[in-house]
Amino acid sequence: MSENPISKLMSAARLVVRTRKEDSALLYHILEAHEGLTAYSTLFEQTHALYRDVELIFVEENRRDVMALLEDLGPMVALSRE
Repeated sequence: MSENPISKLMSAARLVVRTRKEDSALLYHILEAHEGLTAYSTLFEQTHALYRDVELIFVEENRRDVMALLEDLGPMVALSRE
């Protein structure tokens, strides 16, 4: 019997990363290319901010892959808070 998808969501992990405003479109494109790895949402932004805070929500079993992707992106993203 397979695990209930709702219980997976309840054990979802959350990370917030910060990227420069000019890199945000590329970051979104990369996240979309890794379909199913993580959901993302841009958090409230200040009008003249030079950065975007992006919330990543993923199942815990994807944590290693999400962290590897963030590491590969290098200086494009910074982990803001968990």
